[in-house]
Amino acid sequence: MNGALPLRAASLRLQGLLGFWPLATLAVFALITALLVYPVLKVVALSFSAKEEAAGVVANYVTFFTNPYYYQTLINSFKVSIGATIGAVLVGVPAAYFVARYRIWGRTFVRAAVVMVFVSPPFIGTYSWVILFGRSGIVSGWFADIGIQLPSIYGAQGIIFVFILQFFPFVFLMMSAAMRTIDQSVEDAARNLGSSELRSFFTVLLPLLVPSISTGALLVFVAAFSELGTPILLGERFRVLSVLIYSEFVNEFGGEPIVGSTLAVLMITVTVLALALQRYIAHRHTHPATTINPLAPMEQPKAKRIAATAFVFGLTGLSILPILNVVVSAFLKANGPMLLPEFSLDSFRAILPRLWVPLSNTVLFTTVATLLCALVGVIVGYIVVRRSGVLASTLDSLIMLSFAVPGVVLGVGLVAAYHEPPIALTGTGLILILAYFVRRLPFSVRSSVSMLHQISRDTEYASLNLGAGPARTFAKSTVPLVAVAVVSGALLTWSNTIRELNTTLMLQSGPNVTMSIEIFNEVVNANLGTASAFGAVLIVLNFLPLAILFWGLGKREDMLA
Repeated sequence: MNGALPLRAASLRLQGLLGFWPLATLAVFALITALLVYPVLKVVALSFSAKEEAAGVVANYVTFFTNPYYYQTLINSFKVSIGATIGAVLVGVPAAYFVARYRIWGRTFVRAAVVMVFVSPPFIGTYSWVILFGRSGIVSGWFADIGIQLPSIYGAQGIIFVFILQFFPFVFLMMSAAMRTIDQSVEDAARNLGSSELRSFFTVLLPLLVPSISTGALLVFVAAFSELGTPILLGERFRVLSVLIYSEFVNEFGGEPIVGSTLAVLMITVTVLALALQRYIAHRHTHPATTINPLAPMEQPKAKRIAATAFVFGLTGLSILPILNVVVSAFLKANGPMLLPEFSLDSFRAILPRLWVPLSNTVLFTTVATLLCALVGVIVGYIVVRRSGVLASTLDSLIMLSFAVPGVVLGVGLVAAYHEPPIALTGTGLILILAYFVRRLPFSVRSSVSMLHQISRDTEYASLNLGAGPARTFAKSTVPLVAVAVVSGALLTWSNTIRELNTTLMLQSGPNVTMSIEIFNEVVNANLGTASAFGAVLIVLNFLPLAILFWGLGKREDMLA
């Protein structure tokens, strides 16, 4: 009898270890390790391998920091990223403040426009600026006809300008969401003590907004530092780190994969440190408070209101101009890099014979990756919220690490990890799906986590008490309660995945061409008419889920933050 008790205890312990949630946690750990941790470690290991036997393990890093050709790219990346970050903060903070606090005209339109810029493919905006302000650009040509030479859109200044307009929505959306958590009484107290609006903002509101602004700023920095499409199209002789990594791995004249891996390690080091800095700043400046009456719009003198409206509409109009330009350009007659002011459907007729393959690939890869994100995301969200502990927090941190791993680096890692048997995935559609999945998984996880924090466990307890197992309880009780969050996360994942270029450039080959690759190739070959036609189709695909998300499900733009 006494011997049976230890056996029973061991049996129960084994059942607990082999239960649904322990096995699910183990499976997710294995998946993230295989698709994220292992590829990154392969890149790190490759960077320490030597091209020559006599060279040391750090020879590649010594070469990087002693050869101006290499280390100048790191300096250039910092230049454009820091410039873009400062610019995005300088325009994003006042724009968010004016929209939230002033009764400006068209606030709904402004918010919708910012969301459109946020999810639009960055490289589409880039080549649109080339159409407008390139050497043969429409606007450049107009000014050249009257003897005015506009500043070049190429080089560092052009990249920074485009980055600011592409990425300021990070700051805008983060700050907009944060301002809804500040109680009106905080500002009223300062104003009653004689502070002006400007002084109240800097002394009372700004300290409360620092975590959100810093988050937006660091996301701008990471996005700009790792972006590949824009520097390729506008950089010319101004080389940045992401472009150099790409050229070392795909250079048809023979690149240096070992050098490329070294560059990739340096890039991921910078992005991880940037996100760690953001978390530190947010933690140091967090001020928990209860919000009863959120900040409300203030009545302003007419002149002030007009000035604020002009600033906001000027910024959003400028940022959304590339999207509108692509759509309009698709319906113009084109002659290579020249677009003529004549309505034509020739560009659409030109892409029709070869539209099906990239379109079907894009929809298939994006949809499968999105479904995987939705399935794994809700499971991970449950583990993080309901089974909190060391394993859950570690899993959460690993998944959020994918935010810090640039797409170009992930592409390098997946190629290094899975280019040889027994698991040879390079060049297949599967590797693209897996890359999209691991890159966008945080969207679904965060959406599920947010909803689960708001849901009581009473229904789950009732289900378990009635004899349903953990798996059945999760499927029948929990998932229906978080279904709206899962769908929201999936739609957001779909919109962000369908425009992916950085990872796709590193992994795509042969018949697995996507819409983003087709657009990129057409732009590089100066076929702006067909590029615009492909771009118009991608824009429609990109915004369909947003229409469902905001108009069908009634979501607000702050959920993107």
